[in-house]
Amino acid sequence: MEGEHTIIGKIPRERLNQIASRKLSALGIPVRLGADRETLEGDLAFGRMVHPVTGQPIPRARFVVVGHDHLRFLDAPLSALGSVGFYEHDRLAALEQTVAGTLQKRTAALQDIAARFRALRLEAAVDPDRLAVRAVVKTPSHAFEILGSPEGTRVSRVAPVGGVPYEVSPEFPPLDLSTFQTPTDLEVFLVHSAPRMAPPPRATAAPAGASAGGTLQATPPPRNALTLASLAHVFGQDAVLAPNAMVELIQEFEHGGTRYRFVAAREMGTRFKGRLIGPSGDVWSDRFDLVDFPGTHHVVALALGATSAEQADAPEDAGGEAAASFPGHLTPHPGEVWVMNVVVEEAGTEEVRYVGTDIDGRPYGAARVLKRSDFEAVFTKERGGWRLLVQIDQVQDGHVLYRQLDTQRQPIGAPRKMSAAILVANFVPEAAAY
Repeated sequence: MEGEHTIIGKIPRERLNQIASRKLSALGIPVRLGADRETLEGDLAFGRMVHPVTGQPIPRARFVVVGHDHLRFLDAPLSALGSVGFYEHDRLAALEQTVAGTLQKRTAALQDIAARFRALRLEAAVDPDRLAVRAVVKTPSHAFEILGSPEGTRVSRVAPVGGVPYEVSPEFPPLDLSTFQTPTDLEVFLVHSAPRMAPPPRATAAPAGASAGGTLQATPPPRNALTLASLAHVFGQDAVLAPNAMVELIQEFEHGGTRYRFVAAREMGTRFKGRLIGPSGDVWSDRFDLVDFPGTHHVVALALGATSAEQADAPEDAGGEAAASFPGHLTPHPGEVWVMNVVVEEAGTEEVRYVGTDIDGRPYGAARVLKRSDFEAVFTKERGGWRLLVQIDQVQDGHVLYRQLDTQRQPIGAPRKMSAAILVANFVPEAAAY
C-alpha cells in the first residue's frame, strides 16, 4: 500500500483527474473543474438516502475528488464521513449503498460514544450536522464544547464567561474520558488547560504585504476563473438564470494578513446561503435574500470588524450624513437598551425559524434559523413575543458599538459594530417598545 501511494504521488494531477473523470462518467456522475482549476468537483444525487438522525431525506450532496478513486463530501452530514471510495463500483446504486452503509456504521459508533459521555454524567446528544456526540461542560469561568466521534474526543470550542468564544485548534490533544473519575476531574482539567486551547494573540503590526490600517481588500480572481463580469460581457446583463439552477459564487478577501473566502450558494429563486470561511472554519454564516443583502464587501467587513476599501475611500463626512438620515429623536445614545421584536415562524426541538420585524411591527427581511439553544440564549420572551435586547456602548461616525444582552440582561460576548441607520431601521429604544 505504501508503494502504491508513492507511485500515485508521482502521477501528475491532470492525469489523476482524467482517470477519476472517466470512471465517474461511466457511473453517470458529471464532474467539473473547481475554481482553482485543479480540483474535480460535482454533485451526487441520491435515490433513497435518509439522514440517520433526523430521518429527513438527503436528495444530493456536493463533493470533491480525492486522488483518482475517492470522494470527499462538502455538505453536512456526509462531510463527516471522510473520503469514500468509488472506483471499485460498477453501478451508481452500489456507490450509494456504500455511502449509506458508511453513514449507518458511523451512527452506530456514536451510540457507544454517547454511552461513554453519559457514564461521566455528561448531557450528550448527537449533533446531526457534524455526526458527532456533543456535550457542553460549564464551569464558573468557561463553557467547553466537547465533540466525540470515531476519530476521537476533543474540545472543539471554548466560550469564556464575558469573553469572545473561539475554536480550539485540532492540534490540541484529544481527550481520553476514561482517565477522569468524576465530572469535577474533567472540569478541573479543562479549566487548567484553557490557556493552551486559546488561539495565539494576533500580532499588533500587520505582516508585510497585508492590508494597511485593518482595511479589508478583495483579492483578484485566479487568472482562468469564470467571473460574473465575463459572463455579462458575453451574454449581456439581461440574461436570466434558470429558476432553480444551482449557483455558487465565490469571492476572496484579505484582512490583517489572513485570507478569507465568501461563498454564496443559491437555494431557490433569490434566496442564498452565505458563508465566510477563515483558516479555522466559518466566521459567519446565514441565509439571505438578494433584496435585503447589503453587499458582499459590507457583510464581510462587518463580520471581521474591518473597514472595507470602499469605506476607506469614502469622504470623511459620510458617516455624519448616514447618522443624519433619520429623525433626531431616534438617534441612539450610549447606555440605552434597544429592542428588536421577532416573529417565530417555526419552533422545533433542534432549531427555531424566525423573522425580524421593522419598527412598525411588520415582518422584515428573510427568515433566519438558529439552533434552539442559541436562540433561547439571546432572545427573551416578554408580553407574548420574542425580543432581542442590545445595549449601546458607543456612537461614532454613523455607527454604533453595541453588546447583546442575555435573558438576565447581562452583556454577552464582545462589542459589535452596526450602522446607526440599520439599528434604527430594525430596533426601537426599549422605552418606546411598549
